[in-house]
Parts: sequence; C-alpha cells; structure tokens
Amino acid sequence: MQTFLPHPAFAECARALDDRRLGKQRVETMQILRALVWPAYGWKRHPAVAMWRGFVPALVGYGVAVCREWRRRGHADSVLPSLLAFTGGRVPEEEELWERDLLPPWLGDGALHVSHRSALVYKDPAHYGPLFPEAPGGLPYVWPRPVFPRWPLRRGTTEAMPLGEAMKLLEADAPPSEQAAALERLAGGRSASLRLTGPGDTVPGLLAGLCTPGETLWLVPGRPPPRPRGCADPGPSEAVGRTSRSTARQPGPEDGAAMRQEAGEPEFRFRRIAPGSGTEVPVPSSAELVVLDGAELPEPRSAPLVLRLLPPAGA
Repeated sequence: MQTFLPHPAFAECARALDDRRLGKQRVETMQILRALVWPAYGWKRHPAVAMWRGFVPALVGYGVAVCREWRRRGHADSVLPSLLAFTGGRVPEEEELWERDLLPPWLGDGALHVSHRSALVYKDPAHYGPLFPEAPGGLPYVWPRPVFPRWPLRRGTTEAMPLGEAMKLLEADAPPSEQAAALERLAGGRSASLRLTGPGDTVPGLLAGLCTPGETLWLVPGRPPPRPRGCADPGPSEAVGRTSRSTARQPGPEDGAAMRQEAGEPEFRFRRIAPGSGTEVPVPSSAELVVLDGAELPEPRSAPLVLRLLPPAGA
C-alpha cells in the first residue's frame, strides 16, 4: 500500500505514473481513506496510512488528481465519486488545499520525494529512468513521522479543552513540568516556548492546540510546495465509462457517520515556511494559536498567541 509522491504537486505525480500504477493508485487511495476514517478497518498503523492522519481532504485531493489523469488517458472510472464521499461531495482542488493550509507538512520534503523517484525507477526503469535521470538508486522509502498519534482525533468544538481531557484524547502521559508550565501560560493568554523531549514530538503542540480556543496554525521550517495551478478541465465528478460493479465492502452506519465528520473544518492547519521569510506571514482569522516548530522561524506579526517548540537539549 502506497501513495506515490515523486513530486510535491499531486497533478504532477499523477502525470508521471505509468498506466498500471496510475490505475492501482485509485484503489490504494480508497483503501487508505477507509483505514483512516472507518472505525473498524485494518491497516491503521501502516506507515502509508499513518502519514496521512489528519489530512483526509489532501488525500482525497491526491486521489482526485489520479482519477482525472486516468480519465484523461481514456479509461473508465467509478472511483472518483467514492472518494468525494469522504469530503461531503466537495472536490478538494489542489490550489484550495494549498491556500487553506490543508496539505500535510511533509509535502515538499526533498528527501521524501527523491525516495519515491528512486523507488519508481527501480520498479520500472524503462518508464521512470528518463523521467528521473538524477534519482539515486536503491533508496528506501522515507516515511514521514505521523503528525497525529491516531485518527480521527478532534475536539468537535472551538472551545478550549481542559488539559486532562486533551491528554485523554491524545492518549498522552502527563507532560513534564516545563511543558506543563508553558501550557498553563498559554491558557492564561500569554505566548510561551517549550523544549521537546524527543525530536519530532508533536504531542506538546497538539496539547496546546486542543487547550486553546479556535484553530491552530502550525508553521514548520522548510521549502513549501509550489502553489498549484487550477485545473483547466476538471471534467465530471460522476462515474464515466463502463465499469464493473465493485465488490468492496460498502460503508455501514458508523462508517458513514465518520465520513461525514471529515467534511467539517480542521482544528489544525499546517504550513511550510522558508527560514528567513520575515514576520509578515499571514495568519487566518480563525487561528487563535500559532505553533512555531523550531528556533529559526520568526514570530508572525499578526499572531494572536504563539507557542515555540524548541529542539531537545543537545539536538
């Protein structure tokens, strides 16, 4: 199970794939969505599933790009409308995902995209060798560390959650005293910083977001993915061509309820920011907390409340 990401843009990824893998990606995207959202479904801890936790609209957007390219090549398709059931029937256009900070923070990570190019060249040198002539051979997949420890994981309200309830939701242990003091400072409406106990630990930032009213904008250092261009010819959203009847399990009542929840607004948004970008980073009005991942990112001038996550001592 895998989503192939040789590029940071979904449409560009789809265009690069050979027919066999492009067709299979539609099915694998559906499998990952079911594993993420349906309460009783396998593969929930598979790294290809875990990396997409919290980013269902983005994963649907990837699947939409794959289905559109599949249709553009003249193939029948009935998967696209099934994908859109995970976003309330709305098509999450890639440009909108970029504008609304709904893309995962690892999208644009050069090491990840190079590892996928290397894997594709290994799988089909004749097709992918000319596309990625500079790709090193034999690289293992880079699996991004999941942002969320499980999914779904949401408060379901814009109100701040008590720390104990947030810890229970995250299934997290009590934070160390320094982190607890920073969270208490945030609860009092004052910006704070804390030092992580392990590299890449997202739990303190998630606790802060859950214990703060409104949405959280999480800024991470790194080259952002390029702004996608709008799709000139999106085509129909319903099934096209002659397709066979699906034998896959249909969603039950609990599955349907979980899918409908995914159509709501996110509680956390993520954005990659190039270091040295300055303080004029736009912050949406819905965000009442900005998390800065690392010491080098400047504090946005318009941030209402800031939590800075410092690397572990000695890192």
